[in-house]
Order: sequence, then structure tokens, then C-alpha cells
Amino acid sequence: MRPERVRRAEARVVGIQAPTSSLGEADPATAAVPALWRRFEADRLGDRIPDRAGTRTACAVYSDYQDGDGGRRFRCLVGAEVTGQGEVPAGMAAVTVPAGAYLVFAARGPMPEALAATWTRIAEFFEHAPLARAFTADLEVHYPGGSAVDVFVAVADG
Repeated sequence: MRPERVRRAEARVVGIQAPTSSLGEADPATAAVPALWRRFEADRLGDRIPDRAGTRTACAVYSDYQDGDGGRRFRCLVGAEVTGQGEVPAGMAAVTVPAGAYLVFAARGPMPEALAATWTRIAEFFEHAPLARAFTADLEVHYPGGSAVDVFVAVADG
């Protein structure tokens, strides 16, 4: 299935974050992203985020990309989209997903396996794509029910 190209408005996401890298995420012993999700769900942190956007979706934002030793480094924030610029709860952070062009990849099925397979498909897609990733911020939107995620990958305008 080919991804759909869309333009997204700017979005603000509030949640918990951690620095990580592509190599760190490849090893279950050091992977930060699953640990963020476990903490977000177990501590019901979504309930503490004020001004949540109208949907009950959860989000992951990947940003602050840097190439270096040990693979690509980045920040992951797990949380929820908010409607304003209000206070960020103690122990949480906010990140802005910039407006721009994105390709949407759909992950459907049992999670996290379907999502991992989608990220593999994304990497393979960009190996041969005529357009490049922007590496500004990428967004996963996790829908209630746990078997659907849309991955918005920022692409260079052009």
C-alpha cells in the first residue's frame, strides 16, 4: 500500500520524553520508546494532560534528529495532542510538530508488531523514494482500541 501525501497543520503534543537512538531502539534491553509507552499507560498520564484535543488518541513524536556514532539520535515524546499553549504538567514536556508535508503510513493489526513492521516499510520506502524525509518531526497517532496507528513522516517540500 502506497502512503498518502498530506499537509498537516502545526500540532502541539504534551507528554513524557526520552533521548534515544536507532541502535538503542534495536535492542530491547536499551529501547526507550517501549518504556515510555509502558509508563504513559501504567501511570495513566494521559489523564493529567490539560486541554487535550477532541480525540482520545495518544501520540508519539520523534524529533531533534542528529546523525552520529551509534546511529541516528533523536528524542521521543509519548503523550497527547493539546489545543493550546497552556501549562505543561510537572515531569512532562511539550513538542511542536511543524506544519508541512507528510506521508501517512497506516499500521493495522496487533501492536506493537504491526507498528514495527510499518517503520521497517517506511525505511524501505525512503531507500528508493524520489523524495526525502525532512527529519523535522514525525508523528504517530495511536487510535483507541489498540490496533490502528497512523505514522506521519515529514517530507521535504518540493
